[in-house]
Amino acid sequence: MLSKVAERVYWLARYMERVENTARLARIHSQLMFDLPKSIKLNWYTLVQITSNEDYFEQFYDVKTEKNCMKMLLCDPDNPASLIASLWWARENTRTTRDILPREAWIHINELYLMVKDREEDFKTRSKRNELLKEIIRSCQAWSGMLAGTMSQNDTYRFIKLGMSIERADMTSRLLDVGGLFIAQEALPDEEHAFYSVLWAHLLKSSSAYFMYRQKFQTEISGQQVIDFLIQDEDFARALLFNIGIIEHTALKLPHGDNLNPQIEALKAALLQSKDYQVGSLDLHNYLDRIQIKLSALHSEFYHLWFNPKEVA
Repeated sequence: MLSKVAERVYWLARYMERVENTARLARIHSQLMFDLPKSIKLNWYTLVQITSNEDYFEQFYDVKTEKNCMKMLLCDPDNPASLIASLWWARENTRTTRDILPREAWIHINELYLMVKDREEDFKTRSKRNELLKEIIRSCQAWSGMLAGTMSQNDTYRFIKLGMSIERADMTSRLLDVGGLFIAQEALPDEEHAFYSVLWAHLLKSSSAYFMYRQKFQTEISGQQVIDFLIQDEDFARALLFNIGIIEHTALKLPHGDNLNPQIEALKAALLQSKDYQVGSLDLHNYLDRIQIKLSALHSEFYHLWFNPKEVA
């Protein structure tokens, strides 16, 4: 496989995962306002922070309103991290690699893109927006399921798995970082302490983890258990440790994949460290920041090995 083709397939998977994650973030955050007491004002800017778009927002938007945050996150074509921009790039990467992907992959993404463009005005109305986001999430899940059920487990599919896994790991770490800070900043009075469970449930739902978490922990939702579950669970598909395991297993089947062993082992060791973190604390933020740096370094190593290869021993 040519390195430029491998890169496009890798980014195709990252963009599709990003589209699904962004849609879920926006939809679950909208639903949160119905579960919280009126005394708590929902902070839409949290979504901008989770996606690391603060600089872009400050440059092009003036007020941190729901309208501005949703526009930037979902339908701003000039924001490279927006849902519509990610979907456009996923479509382009599919179009230019159609000869190695099932025909249904192109049809599915093209139809999804055209549907979203046709209904772009729905993003401006909360009820219509939530319904459209629900359809986008379902379509992204159908796409990944279709590939899993119709593709050979060859190098093309391996690069798809790498892109999907590293994007999931990155988003989960961001959710824990900014989402945990959001929960800590609410400073709820003692009589409203029960709403901490609502906020933690919101974070779990944002990563499609609520049902699996409740299966494993059949008690009141605990912030520390949520952190441990989303970082260290070896069986949940969006947990950090699970996705690093997928990357490790997949890389070993690619040329020179064993060169990633030092970075992967360092990541796993960091994820498996046993420590209780105060929700929203500087310690937790610094820990997750180190994890994100390691993920970024792993992504860079992908380029060194496969997408922009130099001579590899």
